[in-house]
Amino acid sequence: MFDLILVADWSATSGHTGRKPRKDAIWVCADLKGEQTVEYFPTRSLALAWIDDWLSRGYRTLVGFDFAMGYPAGFATTLTGRPDALAVWDWLAERIEDGPDNVNNRFAVAEQVNRAFPGVGPLWGRPASQLHPDLPERGSDRQDHGVDDRRTVDAFVPRAQSVLKLYTAGSVGSQSLVGLAALAHLRRRHPDLRVWPQETGFALPESGNLLVEIYPSLFEPAAHDFRDAGQVIATARALREAPAGWFTAPSVLPDTARVAAEEGWILGVLPPSSCFALPPGADWTPVDVALDTLRRDLTVVTGIEDVTIVEAAFRILARDVVAVRSNPPEANAAVDGWAFAHDGLRPGGIPIVDGRAAAGRPFEGIVPRGEAIRILTGAVIPKGADTVALQEDAMLADGLLHLKAVPRKGANTRRAGEDVCEGDPVLRAGGILRPTDVALAIAAGHGTLPVRRRLRVGVLSTGDEIVAPGEGGGIPDVNRPMLLAIVAGWDFDAVDLGRAPDEAGALAATLDAADVDAILTSGGASAGDEDHLSRLLRERGGLHHWRIAIKPGRPLALGHWNGTPLFGLPGNPVAAFTCAALFARPALFQMAGAGWRVPVGVTVPAAFSKSKKAGRREVLRARLRDGRAEIFRSEGSGLVSGLSWAEGFVELPDRAVEIAPGDLVRYIAFAELGIG
Repeated sequence: MFDLILVADWSATSGHTGRKPRKDAIWVCADLKGEQTVEYFPTRSLALAWIDDWLSRGYRTLVGFDFAMGYPAGFATTLTGRPDALAVWDWLAERIEDGPDNVNNRFAVAEQVNRAFPGVGPLWGRPASQLHPDLPERGSDRQDHGVDDRRTVDAFVPRAQSVLKLYTAGSVGSQSLVGLAALAHLRRRHPDLRVWPQETGFALPESGNLLVEIYPSLFEPAAHDFRDAGQVIATARALREAPAGWFTAPSVLPDTARVAAEEGWILGVLPPSSCFALPPGADWTPVDVALDTLRRDLTVVTGIEDVTIVEAAFRILARDVVAVRSNPPEANAAVDGWAFAHDGLRPGGIPIVDGRAAAGRPFEGIVPRGEAIRILTGAVIPKGADTVALQEDAMLADGLLHLKAVPRKGANTRRAGEDVCEGDPVLRAGGILRPTDVALAIAAGHGTLPVRRRLRVGVLSTGDEIVAPGEGGGIPDVNRPMLLAIVAGWDFDAVDLGRAPDEAGALAATLDAADVDAILTSGGASAGDEDHLSRLLRERGGLHHWRIAIKPGRPLALGHWNGTPLFGLPGNPVAAFTCAALFARPALFQMAGAGWRVPVGVTVPAAFSKSKKAGRREVLRARLRDGRAEIFRSEGSGLVSGLSWAEGFVELPDRAVEIAPGDLVRYIAFAELGIG
């Protein structure tokens, strides 16, 4: 399709990156009919001059840059008065100043952008040393600016960062600010360079040069000393082989024209319905995309309280803890024996000091040079002594102490601060305090600790067919007691929200009344006439993802109700258990202040055979026997006996796999998930 492919790994750095090639700088690959050249550039101006030269040679060219070429819906209209990404490019080109040495004014321009919006934001992130009152330093400082953090395409790209974030780890917004201004100038110099899909729509023009947004992390890097160089090489190769279908509109987009013109798209990103073999019109979200959404969007919601040290076990530490005393505070004896100054010993018997040193009852005097004193384990080493001889290596005769052998200097003593010193960091915020952590805090001098308030998690069952455990005439409510027990086992406050009937108004009223930090529901998340939850979330709440590509677990609704995160779990107990463990658990711990907690799996041989098609991740009830993973007799998500039988999960990947006995599989123990 194209004679020449140019792929640029961009940088927004404010300084010259040096003559010697390095990472985190600008790398550009030129692929001319399969022959590749990759170059390092210390400045943006040099890189653009190189690209200009290639564009002037008359080849049909595809040019790709690795930064967002559009902003979320509404951004362009508020800033320029037009729902047009290219209007934003031109706006930036008039204001961004980017010198030949890479010095630029991007943070000042970002502040100008924010002044066009209501509230605070939407752009954020700057060095603390730069004073820009209208550019928040932290994303949490923004409010009421009216723009989503992510574009439509970002939902389909694992680990994609928001273009609104300009500074700190993982930020990509600064690249777009300086990059879009540069591309506006590039287009003016090369009028035949059209932008896909902003100018072309989701179509591949029959002729002319094309400018596209790329995401090099979609492709495995080529071998190179610098990863950035390997990524542009691999991306150029992928674009060389790109099918025409990459340029067409993804079928899941409700308004392709608006997305194309205002937000743009990443070439090569295909939403799930484009790559999974599922029924027409069904859109499925990959597990990793759903998890990335939760990790990105959920923040800590719990306050901080001080508790006594005996109440602190299994709570989440809210602030870093440093030692307020050394442990041990003074040098002390590690054994029962005799203390003396090592350098003061003389051959023969050693005179004995009248008295002794014991734990809690130190010797108040000074041990004379050449003499020894009786000392017990834990006692402070008396002044004048520095070494302890073991009791069994000494004997008394004629009122003198005789040693079988003289120990080395400092032997059998514990020096002051040997464990921790006053002022040392001992525990980090976000940790779940084990009894051993509590012991360390006590040894470091603490009697209270700052912890996070326990997260309040409401659990609700839905459905007219559900009856209380032990009652007849319906389906027993397995999920609610099970989920309440799981939540309590994670040391959260489990709040029983009862059962809501199959009536939208009653369900909404129950959710409205819930005074909790998060909600787990079971049932009602499908698309049937009586499945009201997903419809209510779309109409009144906020629905992030529905129909996650996991088995068991479809459908699974992830969203918000009145600002409260809600996990709409399936009604079948096995699916509800699985989704609570894999989706709700890491999200709830992040909200509680303990960070995103990924379970650690182990690789073990399979004791089973299994043929799996591509399209969904599969989670099998399993247990280990003789070091091999065996799975439950049936995959039916209504067979509760399988949960009792199992001790963990075997997780099979999204792709197609054929498992034979002895093949390696990933096993996650329930204990690793905090369950059993």
